Amino acid sequence: MGDSLNPVKKAAERLGISVWTLRKKAYGGEVASAKIGAKLLIPESEIERMISEGLRPRRAVKGAA
Repeated sequence: MGDSLNPVKKAAERLGISVWTLRKKAYGGEVASAKIGAKLLIPESEIERMISEGLRPRRAVKGAA
């Protein structure tokens, strides 16, 4: 079964980074991605890799206890 693809906005939110930072990393080859039409998509496995490698710690969500 293939890896699910996430819109760059959703992936950036999960990683706690800006959409533009994630796009820059994808276009620079630091992050695996797929482009379908105008949409930039990030594989689920790539998001998990970035989280596990601690490339950017998640920031606390405002208003969260």
